[in-house]
Amino acid sequence: MPTTPDAPVHGFIGLGHQGSPMAERMIAAGLHPWLWARRDEVLDRYRRTDARIAASPAQVGAECDVIGLCLYDADATDAVLFGDDGVVAAARPGTVLAIHATVPPAYLSDLATRVADRGLRVVDAPVSGGDEAALAGQLVVIAGGDPDAVGACEAMFATYSQTVVPVGPLGAAQAAKLVNNALMTAITGLVFDAFALGEAFGIDEQGLGRILGSGSAANPSVHHYLALGGAETFSIRAWPTLRKDVPLARAASEAIGREPGPLIEGAEATVAEMERIRAPWQQARSGGGDGEGQ
Repeated sequence: MPTTPDAPVHGFIGLGHQGSPMAERMIAAGLHPWLWARRDEVLDRYRRTDARIAASPAQVGAECDVIGLCLYDADATDAVLFGDDGVVAAARPGTVLAIHATVPPAYLSDLATRVADRGLRVVDAPVSGGDEAALAGQLVVIAGGDPDAVGACEAMFATYSQTVVPVGPLGAAQAAKLVNNALMTAITGLVFDAFALGEAFGIDEQGLGRILGSGSAANPSVHHYLALGGAETFSIRAWPTLRKDVPLARAASEAIGREPGPLIEGAEATVAEMERIRAPWQQARSGGGDGEGQ
């Protein structure tokens, strides 16, 4: 998908575990994206590719028509958009900001209000599937916002997703992502307990995995459990994200006047269990101290 003189110029910020393969897909598709990261070593891997390296978020804003932002949370997104040399100050009217981070649903409408005087457009675009799906171009993009603004992101989304699901106005996509993550988290806790019960019964783990992965209880968490080698590695990898997303789901539910039910309570129980499971690994990694390792 090589660019043409009339094609939109794309940018991407947020080159972490999820964002890096997304950017790689954009490069492979010939979008020649402008990239920025806080640390030079993160950008080094892209210097010999067809990506263009920006000196600041402001340069991404000045150069691009469509910008994907795949940052950790709302604070990190705000820092890149509104901080020193931020995207917003330099972006041209009409520029689309596609927010891939998982953030509170209300953040999207608030952001749209804050950038309206600059003529910027916001697309609510959290993704589901993980870094491996991103690298394979098989993410699901959950899309909310003005259809024309979502359409402007089509070429970018097509490089790393196989499905774009429109779900409504700004904030609806974030709400859908939080429901999805809460359900995945709650199921994961049940999967942990299912394998623990199977072990207590003396059932072969791989055999039980074949049953749970292909029978009436089949779900992706079973395959992830087996692929990662059990609950400890699963918890080490997933807890840092889920400890953020599950409280967001509770807060969003309470914000609309709905008491959290079994879904969110089950997800919270899983996050607590993951924290317990990963504690020995974390203690060893932090040298026996109480602080969270970096």
